Amino acid sequence: MSIAKLALVNIVGDMKSLDDVIIRCLDRGDFHPEPSQQAAGGIRGFTPLSEENPYTDALQKLTDAGVAAGLNPKYMPEYVRSDKLSRVAAHSRQYYEDFYRTFSEGLGALRERMNFLQGEIDQDEAALLILSHLAELDVDFDELFTCKYIKVRLGRLPLDSYQKLSFYAGKPFIFKSFDAEKDYRWGAYFCMAEDAPEIDDIFSSLYFERMRVPAFIHGTPETALTRLREEIATNREQLAAAKNQFQELVDAQRDRYYKLYTRLKFLSDSFDMRKYVSVLKREFIDVFYITGFIEESRADDFAKSLRLLADVTVEVKPDDSDKRLQPPTKLKNGWFSRPFEMFVEMYGLPAYGDFDPTPFVAFTYSLLFGVMFGDLGQGLVLVLGGWLLWRFKRFQIGAVVNRIGIFSCIFGTLYGSVFGFEELLTPFYTNVLGLPGKPIEVMAPENTNLILIAAVALGVVLICTCILMDIFVSLHKRDYERAFFSANGVAGLVFYGAVLFGAVMMFLAGKNYFTHLYVILLIVLPLAVILLKEPLGNLLRGLGAKPEEGMGAYLTVAPFELFEVVLSFFSNTMSFLRVGGFVLSHAGMMAVVFTLSEMVGNAASPAVIIIGNLFVMGMEGLIVGIQVLRLEFYEMFSRYFDGDGKPFSPVTVKGAGK
Repeated sequence: MSIAKLALVNIVGDMKSLDDVIIRCLDRGDFHPEPSQQAAGGIRGFTPLSEENPYTDALQKLTDAGVAAGLNPKYMPEYVRSDKLSRVAAHSRQYYEDFYRTFSEGLGALRERMNFLQGEIDQDEAALLILSHLAELDVDFDELFTCKYIKVRLGRLPLDSYQKLSFYAGKPFIFKSFDAEKDYRWGAYFCMAEDAPEIDDIFSSLYFERMRVPAFIHGTPETALTRLREEIATNREQLAAAKNQFQELVDAQRDRYYKLYTRLKFLSDSFDMRKYVSVLKREFIDVFYITGFIEESRADDFAKSLRLLADVTVEVKPDDSDKRLQPPTKLKNGWFSRPFEMFVEMYGLPAYGDFDPTPFVAFTYSLLFGVMFGDLGQGLVLVLGGWLLWRFKRFQIGAVVNRIGIFSCIFGTLYGSVFGFEELLTPFYTNVLGLPGKPIEVMAPENTNLILIAAVALGVVLICTCILMDIFVSLHKRDYERAFFSANGVAGLVFYGAVLFGAVMMFLAGKNYFTHLYVILLIVLPLAVILLKEPLGNLLRGLGAKPEEGMGAYLTVAPFELFEVVLSFFSNTMSFLRVGGFVLSHAGMMAVVFTLSEMVGNAASPAVIIIGNLFVMGMEGLIVGIQVLRLEFYEMFSRYFDGDGKPFSPVTVKGAGK
């Protein structure tokens, strides 16, 4: 459970072997290259390799073709692994262009045919809808619309407007209704050509919706309906055949498409890796240079695989060989701690060689969650639910929920709570274990203050632990100023411990330890050391006591920072009251659930209990999880963790899913 030990790797070779080196680096997926400006910036003659990726356009076209075909363009590593590597670059870019053109043209022709047929069907169905309401019109449409002196308008009229037609009985028009709907009357109105503008205005005011008969409709409505139904049936058959041809083409090219897409994706991403390459141009040979980091346990195997290539030299060095480069950080934790790496990464990675806080975070987060959300039954649900989320959805948070559910079960057992039934485990403790009752009685009024005090005491222990961790880390980094003179160093620990010890002894034992000597040596002096941290640190380094910004400016700002330090000790300690508060609120919410279940009667009581448990697990579980994360970040991380490391990012094909 630590930060993985790395080795520095330098790769030098003939430019002719560069593609093979890059391919092997991507295929392994365990090599973290450094930017060429940093890696070769100090080597005379080496310049970054800057070339435009020749595969970008072809990859985009192939991706678009796959999407249009209903395929999901995805990288399939099995096509470029192990012995198949030699065949990756077997095709030129023109080969991929030719496949794209042939595939796209075939699909495009079929898609155009399907769109045409669908358009014809939509057009005929729209006409069919209109004609179905005009079936009683026993007139040839060609004769009807070629009348020179009479105008005809077909459409539908709202029922309330239809009833108002009597108001226009004196107007020169005839309205003939052919069909009725729920809210409309279908029909046509006839008028003389010279009266058409006036009559059109009247029907427009009555919200008449005119339906234009398509020009391709001929004959009587009955004849046209028969012909339309036949055309629709024929077009649907042709559309189904075109769809089958489209799918057959996709199925026939599916495997080849994925192979070519995978290879092209691999080549495109491998070319992008050239930004990590520096080149030295000589008269007879061009030399490339790549440097980066790899796990120490994999370094020899990595070097061996590259040394098989002609004109390639690989040099493995200790991680600190090049002072210009900061090694990246790769967290390496065990089964229980590994899911909590996501919380550490949210705050920031530890620098390489620093202390990895993940195991501490895993334990404290699970502990605090279990204390605040203690219930055996609900904890088992969290364990199972978290496992299912991780097993089937690969959600990282599911693995976290699985772990914290274990601690929820532990404290739920101590509280004697199972799905809110606070006395369900009491017989086990009294009859089996011979105890007078449950180890912790949350609902007892006399225990309320004890729970809150215990929560603060837990917070004190955790804060002191964080300060001790910071002292250890600072000594390891030889940062003696921070280790001895900072608020999270020895001075801060002495001040915090002295204040707490004196307060506890005064309130619990009635003894006053706050004598003049005690206050001066253990409270005032540590505060003075914290106030003068920078001057004392400079003296320790032999640089003189004067701060960089001057003593006057320093003493102007430092007292305010000291006040903030003192305030933070108090506020951080009191923040842990929320731990005890949630212990009580969880029990209280479940008590409310059981009160409601009693109010609804025996029939609905089980449903209320189930729904209540689900509600508490969802709402309070989320709130507790957020509050514990807040305690981790603000009350603990800020005391011992800087998070100034950079991530270990090995090059691989995007979407390869190592």
